[in-house]
Amino acid sequence: MRVVHDGWPKILAGLRELDGTTIQVGWFEPDAARIALINDRGGNRGDNPPPRPVLGPGMDAAREAVDSIMASTTSRVLRGGGAAAVRAGAERAGAAAEQGVRDAMDAVQPPNAPSTIAGKHGYSAPLRGFAPDRLWQKLEHRVMSSAEAAADGDDAGDS
Repeated sequence: MRVVHDGWPKILAGLRELDGTTIQVGWFEPDAARIALINDRGGNRGDNPPPRPVLGPGMDAAREAVDSIMASTTSRVLRGGGAAAVRAGAERAGAAAEQGVRDAMDAVQPPNAPSTIAGKHGYSAPLRGFAPDRLWQKLEHRVMSSAEAAADGDDAGDS
């Protein structure tokens, strides 16, 4: 008998890793997350901004790129790429999704009010700060495998 392929355990392990991997995009620092939420939904007070959603529209705009990256990642896993291929692909997909949100931030409307521009030292871009530029600087993506998520969950109960 001749063995044609014996890499199935690595392929199956890679597929399990792919299935258990999560990509998150957003603001994980509480103050930046609060500011992003206020801007996303708009305020209910006179001094709050109008709604300027960017997370959903940015993710929607990046969907095709993310899907393409993950399809390529799946192909690599099926060729025996294993967990390393999953991690690399997920990082690329996360970066693409993050860029989609940044592009949405750059394109957001309506423009800032003159009073807002004055308060930002003449910096007129909505959702962009003069100093610090919290929303831009704190936007990030995170990749987590099922093993990391389980360990993270275990740590939460240790305090």
